[in-house]
Amino acid sequence: MKLNELDAVVFDMDGIIFDTETIALRSWQDVADTHGLGDITETAMKCVGRSTVDTLRIFEEAYGDKVSIEQLHIECVTRFKEIIQTEGMPIKKGARELLEFLKQSGAKVALASSTSYETVVAELKDADLFKYFRVIIGGNMIEHSKPEPEIYLLACEKLGADPKRSAAVEDSRNGIISASRAGMYPFLVPDIIEPDEEMKRLAHKQFNDLLEVKEYLQA
Repeated sequence: MKLNELDAVVFDMDGIIFDTETIALRSWQDVADTHGLGDITETAMKCVGRSTVDTLRIFEEAYGDKVSIEQLHIECVTRFKEIIQTEGMPIKKGARELLEFLKQSGAKVALASSTSYETVVAELKDADLFKYFRVIIGGNMIEHSKPEPEIYLLACEKLGADPKRSAAVEDSRNGIISASRAGMYPFLVPDIIEPDEEMKRLAHKQFNDLLEVKEYLQA
């Protein structure tokens, strides 16, 4: 598939543009340790690719009888920011190169993230990546988060693109399902979640990193 065969390319953010999923898991575990909750990896992994509302619900079901999940989330966000301020926001391999290639090619590019719009914009601007996206959809701009297709359908609508002729670049199970339900071509670039059989079946193609996506679209 060449770029000129696509109406648009829509990106997820966490785990695709930024290497933030490992930091998020680390933040959740750090605050969980202060509350004596033990290993919360299994619960946190269920939240990958989900909205804040869904994440809070998942943690509430798992630990709501032991701690205030609202307070736990506040502490997690604070811890996340501390790590970023100390270590910087890590950008995924090939992200800048792929985005620059798409910009130079005149492609329609959007971002569809379960993270809130305000946070997405701030993080993209800090990394000098905001300029690459014509449309940005945050998780607080939709009613039904991934794995429902709403966020991708809205991104394509705002771009004036046909979802059936557009690609979605995703790392999570929920994201791949969301893109597939929207009728798009799901490009799977795995991050911290090992792809299961459903993810592999729904993906149009699997890549090791975004440089491979760039090479594929240039081929």
